[in-house]
Amino acid sequence: MRTDYSLNLPMESASILIRIFDKSPMRTESEISALTFSNPHTILTIEEDGVLCFWNTATNEEQIKKELEPMIPLWRFNQGSSLAAGASDYIHVMDVQTGEHKWGARSLSWVTALAFSPESDFLATGHEDGKVRLWDLKNKKPSAEVHLSKLGVSALAFKPDGLELAVATEDCSITLLETKGLKQVGKLVGHKDRIPSMVWSPEGDRLYSAGWDTTVRVWNVADRKPIILLNNHAIQVQAIAISPDGKYLASADSDLLVRIWSTELFQEVGATREMDEEVRFLAFSHDSKTLASGGVVHISAWDFEPQTKLSLSVHPGMLRDSICVHPVQKELLVLNPGHALNIWNIDSIKDKPFPYGMNDPEDFLSFALSKDGEVMAGSFIFQGSKQQLGNPSCAIALWDFHAGKLSKIIDSSCSPATSMAFSPCGKFLAYGGVLSTEVRLWNLETNNPSIQLTDAVDGHSISDVVFVPDANRLVVAGVDWLATSGKDGQIALWDLDTNKIVNSCSMGAFHMAISEDAKYLACALVSKQVLVLNLQTFEKVAMLGEFLHAINSICFSPDGKILAASAEDQQVRFWSVENFTHLGTLTIDFRVKAIAFGVDSSHLFALGNHSYCCQYDVQQFLGFTPPQNKPL
Repeated sequence: MRTDYSLNLPMESASILIRIFDKSPMRTESEISALTFSNPHTILTIEEDGVLCFWNTATNEEQIKKELEPMIPLWRFNQGSSLAAGASDYIHVMDVQTGEHKWGARSLSWVTALAFSPESDFLATGHEDGKVRLWDLKNKKPSAEVHLSKLGVSALAFKPDGLELAVATEDCSITLLETKGLKQVGKLVGHKDRIPSMVWSPEGDRLYSAGWDTTVRVWNVADRKPIILLNNHAIQVQAIAISPDGKYLASADSDLLVRIWSTELFQEVGATREMDEEVRFLAFSHDSKTLASGGVVHISAWDFEPQTKLSLSVHPGMLRDSICVHPVQKELLVLNPGHALNIWNIDSIKDKPFPYGMNDPEDFLSFALSKDGEVMAGSFIFQGSKQQLGNPSCAIALWDFHAGKLSKIIDSSCSPATSMAFSPCGKFLAYGGVLSTEVRLWNLETNNPSIQLTDAVDGHSISDVVFVPDANRLVVAGVDWLATSGKDGQIALWDLDTNKIVNSCSMGAFHMAISEDAKYLACALVSKQVLVLNLQTFEKVAMLGEFLHAINSICFSPDGKILAASAEDQQVRFWSVENFTHLGTLTIDFRVKAIAFGVDSSHLFALGNHSYCCQYDVQQFLGFTPPQNKPL
C-alpha cells in the first residue's frame, strides 16, 4: 500500500505520535525578530508579526503571549527587558509586562537599527539613509541627529556608562559618537564586509564587532585600534553576545555553530550546534550561567559550561548523532555529539544518568551495544586534548550495561572513533573515524587488538562500519570529503579470516545498514541517494532517491520488511524490502538526526537536537495491520 501524504505535527501526525522523550523544542509561529532573558529561567521573544512570548526554559513551554504592534520587522529589548522598541517607518516603544504602547513617532526614513541606552532614557535609531537619531524617551521628543554615511546603518550599541554610542554603517566602518549631541569622537576601520552586531565589554574599554568577513574584531576603544581578530569562523558572523560577568563572548556564524571565547585569553573554549537553521540572536542570562540562541523559528537554551563542552571546531563528520533501542530492556539510548548520552525508559518516559565512571561525559562521540545488550562500547575525547582541533586523542571504553558500571578502557590512543560496531558473536569490536583511514578490531576476549585495516577504503576517511550478521565479514564505508566530482569514496567488504577485500563499490557513503537475513546492504550515499546492494555479489539491487538534502540515517526494520532513511529536510522515507517500492514519506516538525526501529518493527524513533526524540506508529502510518500486542 502506497501512502504519499506527508504529516506535520501537531495535526495529522498526532494520531501516529505515541511518545515524546525530553522537552519539546521551543518553536515560534513566525520568524523571530528579538530575543533576551527577563530572568534566568525566562526567555522573551518577539516575532515578526508583533507577538511577544515568554518562554520557560525549564519546560520549554510558552507561558505568556501578548500582541504588540503587527507588521514591524525590527525589534529590540532594553537592558532590563522591561521595554521593547519596534520600528519600520514608524517607531514604537512598548511596555513588555503590560503590552501597553508607551510612545511612538513617525520616522522620515526607514529604520535599520535600534538600541536603548543603559538607563532606557534614550533610544537610538539608525536609518537606511545613513542617519542616526537620538530620541529622549522621558520627554518624548527627538534629542539629536547626525548624518554619518551615504549608506545605511547596520548596528548600534551604547557603551555601558551611556556616554558613547557605537554606530556600524554599511561602508564596513564603526563610528563612535558622544551620546550628548551625537558628536563624533572616533572611528574604527578594519572590517571588509557588513557588520550586523556589536557589543561592549561591561567595563566599556573594549568593543566587539561581528562581521560578514569571517571575523569578530576586538577593539581597544581608548586608542581606537584593534586588539585581535577572532577569525576561526565561517564566512559570515551573524550575532555576538557577551556574558554579564565579562568572561565570555559568544558568536554565531553561517556554519550554524555557536562558538564560545575567553575574553581574557582571546581563545575559543568551546562550540556547539544547537539548531539546524541560521542563528540570528544570542543572549546570556543575567547570572551568566545560561546562553540562549534564536534561529529563524527555533529557540535553544543551555547551561553555559564552556570547559565541559566538546569543541565542535572539528571535522563535520565527527558530528554524528546516534540512536539505539536496547534489544532486551525497554530503553532508548540517544547521543548528540557534544552532549551527554541519554537513556530513556520507553514506558515511563523517564531518563536515567548513565554510569560513565569518568569525568566529562559530554565528550562522547559514538557508542554501540552488543547484540545481547549486555555490553556497551563508547568513544570519547580526552579532556586534555579538546583544543587539539587537528586530531584530538580518543579512547574506547566498555561498560557492563546491566550492572551500570565502567568495565575498562581498551584503547587509549586512537583517532576519534565516530563509528563502531560489535561482531554478532560479541567477540570483536570494530571502530574507525573520519580523521583516519584505518579500522581497528579489538578482541574483547583477550583484551588485545586483533586486526588493523590500515587502508580500509582506498585511502578515504572512515564514515561507517557494520558487521555482516552471519559471517566473519565487515563492511567499511569511506568518504573523500574534498571530492567535488567523480569518485567520492568507497564501500568495501572485508573477509576478516583472510584480512582481504572480497568486494567493493566505488561510491562514497555516510551510513550503512544490513538486513537481518544478510541479503541486502543499504548505503546512504554522498550523492543523496540510497544504494541497495546484494551483499553476496555486491551487485546493485536498487537506487532510491534522489533526496534534496544529505541522508543522515538509514535502517532496516528487525522483521526485514521495511527500509527507512531520514534526511535533513525533516522527512523519513519508507520502502518495501520485497521490491523496494516507496511506501510513504513522513514529514515532521523538526530536523531528524537519526532513526531506529523498535524491536518488533512496528514503531520508529526519530532523534532531533539534544536528546529530543519522538516515537511513531509506523504500522498505522503505512497502513499495515497492527500486531495484537503493543510494541515497545
